[in-house]
Amino acid sequence: MGILFSIIICVCILPVLFIMFFMLYPKSWKKSKLIFGVTARKEYAEGQTSEIVSNICLKRRGQALKILIGSLIIAVVLILFRNFILQTTVWMIYALISTTAMGLPFILGNKEMKSLKKSLGLEAGQKITYTDFNNAGAVHTLKLSKILPPNITGLLIVIIALLMDLKIIPISTGIAGKFICTGISVIFLLTEFLITAAAYIMDSLKNEVISSDSAVNANYNRAKKKNLSDFTVIFLWVHVIFLGGLFVTSLLYYSEIGLLISVFAYLIILMAGILIFIKRDRKIESRYSKEITVSEDEDDYWIFGLIYYNPNNKRLNVKKRVGVGGTVNLAHPFGKVIYAFIVLMMLYVFGSMIYLGMAEATPLKLRISEDTLVCHHLSDDYVIDFDSINSISLGEDVDSLKFYKISGFGMDNILKGIYSVDDNADCKVFLNPQNGNYIKIETDELTYYVGSETAEETSEIFSAIRPYIN
Repeated sequence: MGILFSIIICVCILPVLFIMFFMLYPKSWKKSKLIFGVTARKEYAEGQTSEIVSNICLKRRGQALKILIGSLIIAVVLILFRNFILQTTVWMIYALISTTAMGLPFILGNKEMKSLKKSLGLEAGQKITYTDFNNAGAVHTLKLSKILPPNITGLLIVIIALLMDLKIIPISTGIAGKFICTGISVIFLLTEFLITAAAYIMDSLKNEVISSDSAVNANYNRAKKKNLSDFTVIFLWVHVIFLGGLFVTSLLYYSEIGLLISVFAYLIILMAGILIFIKRDRKIESRYSKEITVSEDEDDYWIFGLIYYNPNNKRLNVKKRVGVGGTVNLAHPFGKVIYAFIVLMMLYVFGSMIYLGMAEATPLKLRISEDTLVCHHLSDDYVIDFDSINSISLGEDVDSLKFYKISGFGMDNILKGIYSVDDNADCKVFLNPQNGNYIKIETDELTYYVGSETAEETSEIFSAIRPYIN
């Protein structure tokens, strides 16, 4: 599971880093409307200023390339981690640091461009907003008939995986019943839903006004959105085909080498799609560059060129200045709520990882205290009175039991919570499956499967309790 989890994380993170690199650091700045989030001016392409801008772009792109290569090397090393909680925590830290690092050269470039703009005496000028009343709404290119099939296919894979893990569909394979396939399928399906939602939001954005000619505005926005819609549909199909192939091969014959080959093929196809999308997007920009007659300088409203803060704009959702998609106006009251929610969610996730790490590192302990059996982990999870015990037995082979988690922990070294054990629902489990033996306790209301830190301690606890039970 360790390498499979790492590969899935790689599939999610690495494309993001590649997209950031190609979107934030284009080779030719002279064909761009923006330079590190600063509005491109004709003055930047003149004389010595052109050389200064070229040096800034070359230096920052080189730094970003080094960060990208370093991130790829680190990702390969992280695949070797086997401890699940440590692995998860490290991958989360890696995702945060790598994406932040990829944006740092852009932020520095934005600062340099704003300083250059100031030194040249270029002012934002009078804020004039041009409204195209003939195309005030939004051009729509994303069709439901194209976006639904891959999402429905992904949902069907999740349902099939769940039915297999629940043994409703009998499949004789080593991973059936462990909910590995279900978990992976759900992750991929959620990714599809998020991409679909983001695509619909972008497709619903109001038209961007670049010209006093309504036809130019309509054609420009239609071309941009059509490019994004086409890429979204292709991405969803590649995503779901990869999931389906991974699902089938895992059932027929699980091979880590085969999995690695599949992931690399998936990444290559995805990267090719991203490059085609970026190339088409830039071609559209180049095609309409001569048509631009309306341009509003909002450099001062973009913090680092990435975060939009404009108290004068009452809209919450705005198009990103750099990259693909939309962002929120931080000056909007609800925008502040969204940013605060994101920060709180990040703190919650990291806090959860710390808690899970503590749980995995803390051994399970059984102890006898005043005619009760106490099952202690991070706290006293279960306290079982000897008087409530109807029968007690010592099992020698925990691997012979079939555990299905309903709620609680399910790690390599910890099974704790409510489980179905050998088709006996609502059992309370508290044991380390790696220790081999276990104590089965039956009361009037529940059945317990418990074990201590070692097999020897479990046997000693059983011997100490047995004389008290009739």
